[in-house]
Amino acid sequence: MKVRIVTALVAVLFGLMCFGAGGAMAADKPLKIATISIQGILDKSKAAQEAKKGLEAEFEKHKGKLESEQNTLEALRTEIEKKSSVWSDDVRGEKEREYQRLAREFGIKNEDAKIAMQQKEKQLMAPILKELHAVIEETGKKNGYTLILEYSMKGLRTRTGLLFADEALDISDSVQKELDKRLKK
Repeated sequence: MKVRIVTALVAVLFGLMCFGAGGAMAADKPLKIATISIQGILDKSKAAQEAKKGLEAEFEKHKGKLESEQNTLEALRTEIEKKSSVWSDDVRGEKEREYQRLAREFGIKNEDAKIAMQQKEKQLMAPILKELHAVIEETGKKNGYTLILEYSMKGLRTRTGLLFADEALDISDSVQKELDKRLKK
């Protein structure tokens, strides 16, 4: 559904520039289009790679804490499965309540870890994404691009509505180099 909306929006914008409200401008200035892959830029960017290392360190910190609790939870579940038939109803009920309590606590800690990871990602990536947006905008203005389209994947599995673009239109490498140059400062 989103692909259709984005495709229709691009078609409408293209039509307006060529034939409608921007027709006079389009006749004077040829349409100049470029494509970029934001994910590709972030995968190659030195600053983004450093941010990923920070995220991985944060992930490992949370993973270590959660794995030990998950192992404790699994051990208790295994004990309940193996020994519940020989336990009295009171002991079985107590162990099951303990398991449920530990499972709830684990769920809360797991959710807290996810939130912490999202906050860390936002903290590390927000300045990079802000600078990337500025680089894209300045590149577009400096080089006289009418449109810069983003693509996530090539082919029919695209999520952005761009089904085909000549490789020559891709300016991802130059944008990534400019981004790294600016973020070095």
